[in-house]
Amino acid sequence: MYEMDTFGKVELHSGQERLAKQARRRRINDRAVIENPLADYTDEQLEADVTSFAQASLNVDTAALLRAARVAKDIRLYDEVARNPSESAGRGLPVQLTVEEKRALVRERDVPFSEKGMWTIIITVSLAAFLQGHVQASFNGSSLYDTEFGLDTITEKQDNAAAGSDAELGVGDWKLGAVNASPFLFAAVLGCPLALPVNHFLGRKGGMVVAAFLILVSSLASAFATNWQQLFGIRLINGIGRHSAIFLQEEAPLTNATGMGLKAVSTPILASETAVGFWRGTSILAWQLWVAAGMMIGFAFNLIFDTTPDSNKRLTFQLMVAAPMVPALALLVFVIWFCDESPRYLMRVSSPSYSPKRAYQILRKLRNTELQALRDIYLVHKSLEQEELPSSDTDSHPAQGFISTIAGFFRQWGQLFHQRRLRNALISSSTVALAQQLCGINVLAFHSGTLFSRAGVEKRTSMVFSLGYGAVNFVFGLPAIRTIDTLGRRKWLMLTLPAMALFMLLAGVSFHIRNDDARVAVVTLFILLFAAAYSPGLGPIPFTYASESFPLSHREAGVAVAIAVNLGFAGLLSVFFPRINSGLGDGGSLYLFAGLNILALVMAFLLLEETKRRSLEDLDLVFAVSKRTFVRHQVFEYLPWFFKRYFLGKKKPKPSLYIDLIWGPGGDGRSRVGDAEGIGRRDSSQSDRDSTHA
Repeated sequence: MYEMDTFGKVELHSGQERLAKQARRRRINDRAVIENPLADYTDEQLEADVTSFAQASLNVDTAALLRAARVAKDIRLYDEVARNPSESAGRGLPVQLTVEEKRALVRERDVPFSEKGMWTIIITVSLAAFLQGHVQASFNGSSLYDTEFGLDTITEKQDNAAAGSDAELGVGDWKLGAVNASPFLFAAVLGCPLALPVNHFLGRKGGMVVAAFLILVSSLASAFATNWQQLFGIRLINGIGRHSAIFLQEEAPLTNATGMGLKAVSTPILASETAVGFWRGTSILAWQLWVAAGMMIGFAFNLIFDTTPDSNKRLTFQLMVAAPMVPALALLVFVIWFCDESPRYLMRVSSPSYSPKRAYQILRKLRNTELQALRDIYLVHKSLEQEELPSSDTDSHPAQGFISTIAGFFRQWGQLFHQRRLRNALISSSTVALAQQLCGINVLAFHSGTLFSRAGVEKRTSMVFSLGYGAVNFVFGLPAIRTIDTLGRRKWLMLTLPAMALFMLLAGVSFHIRNDDARVAVVTLFILLFAAAYSPGLGPIPFTYASESFPLSHREAGVAVAIAVNLGFAGLLSVFFPRINSGLGDGGSLYLFAGLNILALVMAFLLLEETKRRSLEDLDLVFAVSKRTFVRHQVFEYLPWFFKRYFLGKKKPKPSLYIDLIWGPGGDGRSRVGDAEGIGRRDSSQSDRDSTHA
């Protein structure tokens, strides 16, 4: 138990030893045990703790909160009771569930989108994602009008009889790459880091409002840019706004970059912090689906705008770059009037908006029953209680003023690299974020029009292909609904990355077909197949994974770094791809990305923990396991089992690294007796020592 004085200092009282032990286990979990945060509490201790929390922080009935806490402590037992059709089931338990509560407990585990209150959050995420995709489509389409800014590139070499020297064309390529990359690079360097102070002072909701406003302003300003230098500066602002909201998601080049960064950090975090843990991936999946939908609609508008007379192509360009104003305005209005703040943000003591009462009110709107809302608010409270205990590598004296608060932000970034639980989350989330760029999807998203043009089609026809590309992304993202939480993040990546490598390789080979019509058809086929394989795997997973991997105390800092990795490499690819493409040729550049897809597969296999169907608080224990232990398990236990199972036909149980004392092996609800015995067999001599090796 602890209280917070006026300066936010943590005061430890009764139960210090138990609390410190739990906190240490969530930072260093050598035994790979996944246990309930309330497992060590006796009935008397639980009642005393609930009473203290209710009186100090919540305006709720203590008996109702205690009832919810008892359900949280024995969640699997009450889940079994809820599923038992017998009216006498659970009659001897401390809590007698009502029919409505039984139905709600079953549905939250079995049915995606079972919580009616979550639809406001999902619509918010969808609007932010649609804006992201629309901006990408506007970048893609406007790149075909680079000559409006005097950027003669290699692409125009064969069609421009008056083209200058190769050196001059090379400068044009670099300029075009810089303009396209600027929102991403500045979002990574400035927008994502800004997400930490913006989210701290304004919350997830405030971060999205700032991001939407910046993108709205930058899109309007882009239409009035008269040279590439002005467009470059404007898109920087867009990028910062796009990516500050990924706690809500990302994207225009200084105003444009600012908006991208804020949105890309804030949007996914909001979704992950409000969703039920069993279906968190499905809730955040709205991001990828509506990015694809935004691209598809954006490409459709590009086609409409391209119908302007050839004598007024400047107007076509202006319409394309200004089009994101509409979804930006819609997002701004919806967030301000309809979207709720994240209850977890309001529960953090260091937050300027700290208010457990308001957090509970929001959770009550998001959950179907009072029992679920009280259970969740209490579990978040217990998790934060452990997070905020000082350790050897965390600050025991929280910031007291503005300057100290800013200094605290830098300490948070430093702690990401020093504490095992944080470092493992950073390695994993950055790995999958990097993998998304290594696969080459954003090169196709931003340059598909150029690639299709070089495959032998006209500019307008290349826009039609780009529209089909966006449609494929949307349609083939649909299979990931539900399955991202049942198959899991890892399995989707293991299934789709080999297919992506193959399709990228075949697309590269297809560029060597001599017949123009055949070349266009075959290249288009394999690029669309690549997009189809990408959509349920590397499409939604990076942002989902980043937003769920870090504890609340370091969530903004961790997500900002992971998204910065993603956006930074997206920017670098945009800068260098025109030159890579001109040096290696269209086929050669696709061969390169086919190889990088294989590299991404190996990285994901070795470094990514599975996060499906676990609460954000339980993931502390997953990421607290040594990364070295995880890699050894993958190489020396899982790989041999996989080979024997699928190549030799030996049906043996899949080896598991974790000992799950909450839901049992695989979360299948089997008896906990075997699990408890397994702890002693696993390594009875090993304790939760405070080691620091990774």
